[in-house]
Amino acid sequence: MKKIVMILIAVTASVAIQAQQLPDPHFENWSDVFNKDIQLKDWHGSNVSQLGFKFTFLFQREGRTGYCAYIADREIGVPKLGLVETGPGYFGLGTAWQYLKGLSTGSATAGTYGGMNFNYRPDSMVVWIKRTGDNTDKEDFHLLFYSWTGTAKGTQYKNKKGTSTSIERFNEESDIRQATDGNEFGTDVKATQVAEGWYRARAKYDKWTRMSVPVYYFNDDVPSMCNVIFSAGNYPAFRANSGLYDGNGLWVDDVELVYSSKIQKLYINGTEWKEFNPNSTQVQTCRLPADVHELPTIEAVRGAGSLTNIKGKKTVLPGRHLDAKEMTVTNGAINGAPTTITVKSEDGKSTTTYKIKFVK
Repeated sequence: MKKIVMILIAVTASVAIQAQQLPDPHFENWSDVFNKDIQLKDWHGSNVSQLGFKFTFLFQREGRTGYCAYIADREIGVPKLGLVETGPGYFGLGTAWQYLKGLSTGSATAGTYGGMNFNYRPDSMVVWIKRTGDNTDKEDFHLLFYSWTGTAKGTQYKNKKGTSTSIERFNEESDIRQATDGNEFGTDVKATQVAEGWYRARAKYDKWTRMSVPVYYFNDDVPSMCNVIFSAGNYPAFRANSGLYDGNGLWVDDVELVYSSKIQKLYINGTEWKEFNPNSTQVQTCRLPADVHELPTIEAVRGAGSLTNIKGKKTVLPGRHLDAKEMTVTNGAINGAPTTITVKSEDGKSTTTYKIKFVK
C-alpha cells in the first residue's frame, strides 16, 4: 500500500531583534573629504591619488530619500605627460586600491580588499539605483555582495598589459571570489567563500529602480566577513581600465539585506521533493515508497542557484541547510498528529510554519 504525505502550511509573522544590516544604508553620513569633495564615512570610493594629483570618483547627490551616492567612470591622468586613462568608478565597504609603477600605465591595476565583520546569511540584497551615461549599452554595471571566512592573501594581480603586477593584498576581492572573478595569477592563501549575490547588466535607468539581488550559498558555513561593491562600469571582473567608458554613472540609495523564513527546497529521507511549493498555503501531497514505516527525516535548503562569470562559465551553488537555530521540527505520527516545521528568519521579522501530515 502506498503512503501519502499531506502538507498543511500556515504562515505567521513575528517581530524580534533585527539581524545585521549594512552601515549607513541610506548614504546620509558624509563627514570625510577627498580632494575637497565630501565623502561617505562608512563606504569607500575608488578615488585616485597619483603623482601628486587627486581624482574623485564618489560624490554626494540628491537621492531617492535624502542623499545618495553617485559614482562614474572618468578620465584620469596628466595629459601633458601623455598619461590619460579611464578609471573605474565604484565604491564599497572594503578599501578600493589602485597601483601604478612610476609612469608606466601598463603596470596599472586596481581592486578592493577587506570589508566588514559579518556573521549572518541574508537571502537577497535590495537596492535602489539609477544608471546614466551615453555608453550604458557598452559596459556592465555591477551590484555585488559576498561573504567569507578565513583570510586570503595575494601577491600578483592582472594589469593593463595582461601581465602581473606585484603587490601584496589581504582579502582582495579576486582572491576570495575564486569561482566568479578569481585572481588570474593565483592566490597564495585562499579563504572560504560562503555566499555571493551578483547582478550585472548593460542598461540605462533614468528613474529610480528597485533591484533585488538573490544571494546564493557555496556551503553551510557562517561567514566572518562580507563586502558590498557598487560599480558604474566594468569592475569587478576587469582589471585596470579595460572596457571602460567615461561618464557612465551609477546612483545608489537605500540598500537593505533581506532575511527570509521560507524554505526553498525540501528533502524527505535525503531526496528532494520536486513538487514542494514553498509559497503555497494549500494542502500539498507527497507520495512515499510503500516500504517506509517510520517518520522520514526532513532537511530544508535555501540559497541554491547558479552564477555565471564574465567568460560565460557557470558555477552551480548547492545552497545551505537550515540549522537548528533557524528550523525546529516537532514530530507527529503516521496517521496521527502532523509533523510541524517552524522556520525563523535570521532577523526575527518573520516565521513560517509548515505542517506535514504523514498518511498511509
